[in-house]
Amino acid sequence: MRQMIHTLAAAAVVLVAASGSASAVSITFGGQAAAGGGLTTSVAGATVYDFNSGLPGGYVGAGAVLSGSLAGYYATPAGDTTRYLSVAYPLAAGLEVATPGGSYNYFGLYWGSMDSYNTLSFYKGGLLGTKVASYTGSQVIAAGVGLGDQTSPGSNRYVNFFFGSQSYDTVVFNTTQYAFETDNHAYARVPEPATLGLLGLGLAGAGFARRRRQAAAQRA
Repeated sequence: MRQMIHTLAAAAVVLVAASGSASAVSITFGGQAAAGGGLTTSVAGATVYDFNSGLPGGYVGAGAVLSGSLAGYYATPAGDTTRYLSVAYPLAAGLEVATPGGSYNYFGLYWGSMDSYNTLSFYKGGLLGTKVASYTGSQVIAAGVGLGDQTSPGSNRYVNFFFGSQSYDTVVFNTTQYAFETDNHAYARVPEPATLGLLGLGLAGAGFARRRRQAAAQRA
């Protein structure tokens, strides 16, 4: 039985390693109500930047912290009555680079009035490093919703990016037209769901084998 326990544990490790090597970015939608309206992350332990005190450290570029809306230039994410980040006001095009410090495998943001010319990119090793993933507003907008809609929940969504075994250390917010509006940026390291499940199966198998050995000993 001891050999069986060792075998199960070893199998769990192999499966975990295999799952990590094949991981991909998983995208989900929805957060929880944020103070002042809008949405924020529901991931426990995440570091959240709400921009109410201006640009946080590690943010540089053409972004401006604004409130309210200015027709033709920027629009607050639907339902958000607090300050938020707009790229690239007062310019029509530009980018903001965020290096929050550290390496993360989760990122969340409240993305307002999504547009095809808004691009969110993730890098490992800085801008000169490896691009991990990149998404435009048209890739994360709800089906059937018009791009640039300033009021529809489907065009103003809290978007969660889970990188699994991958990680990033730099986020780039790029727009080629007015504007790219976001709020409540969230950074975290979270366990991989597949890894937790496989470890659970391995531990459950080990526990079952141990109980069988104890039962056999009692019968003897």
